[in-house]
Amino acid sequence: MNRRIMVKVCGITEERDAHESVHLGVDALGFDFREESPRYVEPELVRHIVSRLPVFVSTVGVFADLPLIRVLETARRAGVGLLQFHGDESPSTCAGVAPFPWLRAFRIGTEFDADDLSRYATTTYLLDARRDGASSAEPPFEWRRARALGTYGQIVIAGNLEPSHIGLAIDDARPYGVDILSEVEVAPGKKDLDRLELLLDAVRRAERRISGE
Repeated sequence: MNRRIMVKVCGITEERDAHESVHLGVDALGFDFREESPRYVEPELVRHIVSRLPVFVSTVGVFADLPLIRVLETARRAGVGLLQFHGDESPSTCAGVAPFPWLRAFRIGTEFDADDLSRYATTTYLLDARRDGASSAEPPFEWRRARALGTYGQIVIAGNLEPSHIGLAIDDARPYGVDILSEVEVAPGKKDLDRLELLLDAVRRAERRISGE
C-alpha cells in the first residue's frame, strides 16, 4: 500500500497562491497570525480565502505566545480548522483550544530534548530545523534521528527542504508530512509555484521509493 506524505505550505498571504497550491496537490495551507512576522495575514482575509477552498483541504493557523483567548478569537474569525503552536506554549495552553485540533512545533538543534514531545497530548509534532540568527552556526539536523520520534506520534518535518534534497530527508525521517515555507518563495508570503511543483514531484518520487521497499 502506498503511504501518502502530507504536504503543508505555510505563509500563504494571497488567494491565488492558495488555489494554485491546492491545484498542484498540496494537502494543507498555513496562515501566519504572528503580528511580527513578514508573512502575517489578517484573519478577515484568511476567512475570505478559506471560504473558497475545497472542503477537504486543511487550513492551519500558526500562533506563537499569544494569550489563549486571542488565539481562539483569531481562529474563529479566520475560519481555520487546525491550530499550530510555534512558541513556548505550555501543554495546558495548547490543550485549552479544544475542540480545535492542534499540533506543537519544536525547534530542533543541539538543545532539543525529544522527551519534551511526551508532555504535549497531541497526535502530531512538527520538527523545525530552520536556522536563523545565532543558531545558523549549528550543524544541520540529521533527519534520520526523527524516525525514532514516531513513537510519540505523527512527525512533520520542516526546515531547508529544497527540491534537490527533500527526497533524502524523507528517506531518512519517514515523516507523516513535510512543512514548506521559504523553499518555495520569491519573497516572504509570495510563492514560486514552479518551484513548488518541483518540490511536490520530489516528494511523490520519495513516496514511490519508500512504497517499493
